[in-house]
Amino acid sequence: MAPNCRFSTLLLHTPLPCKRTVIISSKFGAALICSLTEHTYPIVEFLGLQLIVESTIPLIKDFEVRRSAIIVKHFRQTEKNEVCVADLGNHFNVGNLAKDDLSETGKPCIIYGELFTTYGEIISQIESHTNKTEGMILSKKGDLLFPSSTTVDAVSLIAPSVINVDNVILGGDMFGIHISHNYNAQYLSYYFNHIAKKQLAKFAKGSTIIHLHYTDIEKAKLLLPSLEEQNRMAKCLVALDKKVSVEQNLLSSLTCQKSYLLQQMFI
Repeated sequence: MAPNCRFSTLLLHTPLPCKRTVIISSKFGAALICSLTEHTYPIVEFLGLQLIVESTIPLIKDFEVRRSAIIVKHFRQTEKNEVCVADLGNHFNVGNLAKDDLSETGKPCIIYGELFTTYGEIISQIESHTNKTEGMILSKKGDLLFPSSTTVDAVSLIAPSVINVDNVILGGDMFGIHISHNYNAQYLSYYFNHIAKKQLAKFAKGSTIIHLHYTDIEKAKLLLPSLEEQNRMAKCLVALDKKVSVEQNLLSSLTCQKSYLLQQMFI
């Protein structure tokens, strides 16, 4: 018996998932087998991808929880010195830049809303562009950017990001700090997002729209580890973030592939 015939015989004698008895004439057997194979394979692959996606999502959440726990545990165990926000570096304001000013091409830019929706503690790749350049403020690598307003709550307003890219146009309702070389800007971003969030939230003002300005927090006292400890911890946290990023990119790719297979199942 030829290989194709043996394969056809195997498929014809394999029980279908619906558990119905199917009688197939030899005349139409080959065509039906091709149809079954063509439609069954996407279903099997779809279910396999679904299992991977379902296992990847809690893995990412676990990484994020562990990262936050590591930050808190390190902070509690290390020796600390008291400083003021004003000691961290020179603050600066930014120009007016709104969502309507964004374009497909142009100079890389960040608007304040993206500090909530697009970026985390560290900004390494810029997603938006604008053609509005006149009178705009450009970033310096290591700047710490704070959003200045929100309609959610004071705690969520404390969500600064450190930018690792020079010459990015900054605009909207935000302020920044050019961090001194006496501090690790990456560590400070993690510190404000995980350690000092509630502390700084007390300085926010407003009810419907909540505001936070540099002058509100410049005298706030902070407890910080030595620069050596900041550098060591930042290196560890950046490595964890890269791992999370790899898993998130994988999840995104798997989700796209799953959507494609789902479409194929109904063609």
